[in-house]
Amino acid sequence: MAVSQLLSTQGAPEGDLAALEATIDRARGSILYAERLAGVRLESLEDFRALPITTRADLQRVGPHGTRAVPLSEVSHYGESSGTSGVTNSTWLTTADFERDARALCAAHPKVFAPGRIILNRFPFMAAPSHLIQLIAQQGGGVSIPAGNINWDVPFPRALELAHRTGAQVLAGLPLEPIVLGEVARGRGLDVRRDLAFDTFLLGGSALPPALRRRLARAWNVDVIDLYGSTETMFLGSSCAAGTVHLETTLVYCEVLDETGKPVADGDEGRLVVTTIGVDGSPLVRFDTGDLVRRLPPCACGSPRPGIVVLGRAGEVVTLAGRRLHAHLLVDAAAAAADALDSSVFLGVVLPDRFLVRVETDGRGATPEASAALHAALGDLPAEIETVPRDELLDIELLGRSPHVYKPIVLSDWTRPGRHVLTLLQGMIEWPRPTAGETWRWLGRLFRTAARRRRLARSLERSRTR
Repeated sequence: MAVSQLLSTQGAPEGDLAALEATIDRARGSILYAERLAGVRLESLEDFRALPITTRADLQRVGPHGTRAVPLSEVSHYGESSGTSGVTNSTWLTTADFERDARALCAAHPKVFAPGRIILNRFPFMAAPSHLIQLIAQQGGGVSIPAGNINWDVPFPRALELAHRTGAQVLAGLPLEPIVLGEVARGRGLDVRRDLAFDTFLLGGSALPPALRRRLARAWNVDVIDLYGSTETMFLGSSCAAGTVHLETTLVYCEVLDETGKPVADGDEGRLVVTTIGVDGSPLVRFDTGDLVRRLPPCACGSPRPGIVVLGRAGEVVTLAGRRLHAHLLVDAAAAAADALDSSVFLGVVLPDRFLVRVETDGRGATPEASAALHAALGDLPAEIETVPRDELLDIELLGRSPHVYKPIVLSDWTRPGRHVLTLLQGMIEWPRPTAGETWRWLGRLFRTAARRRRLARSLERSRTR
């Protein structure tokens, strides 16, 4: 079976054509597709593959309302992408769009969502997954704690306290979330396996390489599920117990194309192009996600859904020692090196002559085991491990000094004890006052990081003048 016929694992080509034609009919209701899909009728999948690719530039050209294919009276949610690629894209979703995703996610992971299960929902409130988790809870899939991590009212320390007090079993959020919460827990003397009740992580929004997934699963004693999707396409798939990301063929029709626009062979990599079958509000036809993926053979879990490895954005491919490398490989290698040093906190730095991995440790230097893990992932590529003290890369002390946010007030009574404010801003936000010890520690980290940056900059300049 060709990689471009991913949906055919769930039905005959005739069924594929019917689903694709229905999507095209809906899409014609938007400014984006009104002309380019006018009069289009599909007699075969070849007719479909002849349709033009939709690019992010196309979404930008038509503006915020350009992808909306239904009246505003039918829309229940507006969302924007985070802009990590430089621009934001808009999407308009109906209640039915969310319900389809909720059904698919619950069907894929029935043991995760159940009445009484408490979900610490750390997805940013602007992101659709936050609302998807909330909907699942409202439909009987658990108890959602809305605690978006881009929110001053629920900083990391308070999120940890919420999980601890409520006995939350599921953590939903970005892959960095459990790393940060784990470090905050360590700073407070908590054992994440003993003192917290998490048994499942639902992580999405950025790459989750195998080494990091294994590290989190072992350190927290949890099942780790990788959620894959985007603001533009909504839910695309999730990982099984074997760690394979399976595409949700009831929601999307996917193609994996090479640079010439032709389907790649099984096992090869290409750009993921998506047609959204399960979206009414802002349907997309042959949308180039910008993600590079590799199609996998049938998974050991037995799922008929096609499996892929998400290698990262095409624009994130780096060149090192004359080789083109995916971000997925580099992050996986860095995570493996950090894991060998019993750490989850690391930062990879791509330099012209080497890959530098900075790892927080308890005073240990780089070990032969860590170097072996790094080079096992990268082969003969030049790489170096640099260990730094705890809190050097992830300052949990600073995280604990997040501002306290209050409900807005317009009346401050100075005749009573408490906060005597003089401005509306003071009434809403109380900024922390660091102690002398905290100030010296922060300044020390700042100076050490600045010194390391200067040394690397000088090294980079010397390499350019050779």
